[in-house]
Amino acid sequence: MNSNILIVAAAGIGILAGAGGTYLIMPEPEPVVRAPTDAEIAALIAANPSLIPEPPAPVLEIPTEEEALAAYRKAYARNPLRTGRGEADVTLALGECDENASGPGVSCVAAIKRNPNAAPLDRVIRFAKSASGEWVATNY
Repeated sequence: MNSNILIVAAAGIGILAGAGGTYLIMPEPEPVVRAPTDAEIAALIAANPSLIPEPPAPVLEIPTEEEALAAYRKAYARNPLRTGRGEADVTLALGECDENASGPGVSCVAAIKRNPNAAPLDRVIRFAKSASGEWVATNY
């Protein structure tokens, strides 16, 4: 028999014997991580109240495009400087909306078209709900 084959066979047997012996001799590992108890959680929160999660942010109420258009047309029609200028042809497409920093309601970027052929005008319009639940537009 070739000596290289004997060396490879001896090395293989040695590796198997070493791995098997290590497996038999080593004790079963104990888990290092465990779930905290309720008492531990309560003690941690009492020590550091910032661990309590913040309540979720309130959901921002935004008008639909139809409600926004109706509020815009109503505000536009009430303006004495703008009456009779074709507010029935006005279209409005809402963009991004966020909480209004200077008052109640929301501020939205809107693309306003005075007629179907006109280029859209991007404006920030504020919308708020009235006491009756109807949307009111301002700053147009």
